[in-house]
Amino acid sequence: FVRSQTGSADPLKPYTTCKVPGDLKIKLVTRRAAGDNYREVTTAKGKQKVSVVDGYRVMFAYPDLTYYLANVKIEQSAPASYTSDKEVLVNQLKHYSSIKETHPMIFEDKTMLNGFEHYGMDRDKIDVGDQVGIHVLFYDSAHLVVTIYFLNQSKAVFRNNRRYENIKQYRELRDDFLNSYSECLKRVADAKN
Repeated sequence: FVRSQTGSADPLKPYTTCKVPGDLKIKLVTRRAAGDNYREVTTAKGKQKVSVVDGYRVMFAYPDLTYYLANVKIEQSAPASYTSDKEVLVNQLKHYSSIKETHPMIFEDKTMLNGFEHYGMDRDKIDVGDQVGIHVLFYDSAHLVVTIYFLNQSKAVFRNNRRYENIKQYRELRDDFLNSYSECLKRVADAKN
């Protein structure tokens, strides 16, 4: 396993400092362990591999909550695999949104968000499953893949401390997060080029 040497020994580290306005804070940053240079995902074709040259996980939470709101994976694909990795990761979202559930994930096709290709899926109801939404941002010139898992905040656990009480409030919080976070990621990417 060889860490990427473009620009610095740790080209992804600057992305881990991106914050969002308000009281949502970075609570934990961990670097992907050296070893396998891929991860497996499930699509309609079964298990498939996507390349991961290097990566970080960044966890966001509110100061008064013990549970995380967002789990963010910042990963760099191998240049030769990046295009196919994108296809596999988008197909993963499509696959999960096709699974028949009482409250399924609804797929959102490609949009542009502050220079990133953005794909996502969200439930139509909160308090179902571990995640209420999953969004992926792709930045082609850096072979960057940023996956954001928005985690449910159980009413049983959080009672009056939840930051959203219905799907409309979740969507507003999600959109604010995605907009401000992708703006910061774009500034970091532009500064590196």
